[in-house]
This record gives sequence, structure tokens and C-alpha cells, in this order.
Amino acid sequence: MGVLFLFLGSIIYNKRREMNLTQIELANDICTQNTISKIEKHNIAPTVNILIKICLKLNLSLNDVFSDFADKNSDKGESILDKIEKDALMGELTDIDNKLSALQGKLNNNDMKQYELITGVVDYQKNNIDNSLFTLDKVLQLTKSADNDVYTLLAYLFKGLGYLSQNHVDRAQYYFQMISDALNESTDIQNANELEVLFVCKTLANSYNAMKLYEKAYQFSRCGLNYAQEKHISYFLDELNYDAATAVKNSDNSSEEYEDYLNLAYYLAKANHNESLLATINR
Repeated sequence: MGVLFLFLGSIIYNKRREMNLTQIELANDICTQNTISKIEKHNIAPTVNILIKICLKLNLSLNDVFSDFADKNSDKGESILDKIEKDALMGELTDIDNKLSALQGKLNNNDMKQYELITGVVDYQKNNIDNSLFTLDKVLQLTKSADNDVYTLLAYLFKGLGYLSQNHVDRAQYYFQMISDALNESTDIQNANELEVLFVCKTLANSYNAMKLYEKAYQFSRCGLNYAQEKHISYFLDELNYDAATAVKNSDNSSEEYEDYLNLAYYLAKANHNESLLATINR
């Protein structure tokens, strides 16, 4: 049994006790009391469906649960730039310009590619597409377009998104294919963190669905889901499952597989309070 599930058992036990729920009350409409007991005693790992329903009843976000696990088990520190980059990728732009301005003159040459990448992402998020494309070209100069550098791949990704927003589908496909070629069925990028890898996978899956390239969309949604399972992290699981569902719906795969992905996307979106995705699913 992995350390992740030992941790989850303790989290579920502590939260249930905090809410004054018995094992029977928690298990109601989810599973048996015996299953809850085994999960809390670390005898079994919950299935994804059961875990989602438990989190909903205990008012736990999956991101909160997995983030707590990562905080307790990660030896890698997070720099100020890493935190700002995370905000930019998650679309949390409040005060981000001031945070970037405070770093000017304090960065070494090695930090500049990340700083410029963040600037390009923020410009894209604010729909300043021409500024974004120009800045992302500076990132590629700094990385020398090395395909084993995550900032190269993120620059390609946001250049592709920028061109896609301008309806230059052929240019977008060109940059997305550069990422696909670089990954070559492997997500082992030397300077990438887990959020970056999953962001690339879910963004490519979503973009390929938008371009009606459903086989590619399914490939990257599955790549992200497999990576998340391997690393025991939950970033973008709701979106990745929805992208997989969309790709399956528009291919020759079974309707049962479509329903499985869609149901997981729905429950994960509820657990993560992803109102935007819930609205999309319920249309």
C-alpha cells in the first residue's frame, strides 16, 4: 500500500470525526461501513468514485487533500517565481503585475526565461496576444528552443494558443506538434514540475478537441490522467476527464466509456468547486 493512501485514510478519519459523523453515516449512499473502516485503517485504497463521493460529503476538495499530501512529502522548495508561475497558469492574476515588478533587477540570467514565460502567459490571459507572442519568442531565445526545457514547451503551448485565438489553426497545430514531438510519449522533462506537465496535457487535449482532432485530444487527456495517477496528484483531473469524454463522444469508442469519463468529470468538478466546468457539463 502506497504512502498516499495511508495519508488519505488518516485525512478521512480526522475529518469524519471533526464533523461528528459515524462510519455508517459517512458510508450512506456511498459504500458499506466496512469499506470506510478498511479505508481509515489503511487496509484498502478507495476507488476514484468512492474517494470523490467521500470528499463531497466531508466537504474536502481533492486538490486540498492531495496538496496536503504533497506539502508533507515534498523535499523540493518552491521559489517566488514558481508561485507566481503557478498563479499565472491557474489564471489567478490578482496583483500579479505588482509581484513581477517587485522582482525586476533581482533575477539572475537563469531566472529570466521563467520570468519572461510568466509575462507572456499573463499577456495571453489578458488577451494581449501580440505582446504575448513577442515575449514568448524571447523565451525561446533564452532556452535556445531546447525541447528538453519545460519553458520551451510552455512557450510553444502559449504561442499555439495565441494563434488559435486568432483563428490561425495551421500555426497553432505547428506549435502543438512541436510539443508532441518533444514529449514523444514521455512526460519526463528535466526541469518540469507536476503542475506544468499536467497543464500542458490538459491544454493540448482541450485545444485538440476545439480543432476536432479527437484522437490527439484523447491521447493527451489519457497522458495527463496516467501521469496524475502515477504521481498521485489531482491538478486538472476534472478537465482531463471532460476532455477525454468529449474526445470519446466524437469518436468510435463506446458510449459506456463516454459516460464513465463524463461522470468522473462531473463529480471531480463538484469536489473542486469548478463552477465553469459544471456549467459546461450541465448545458
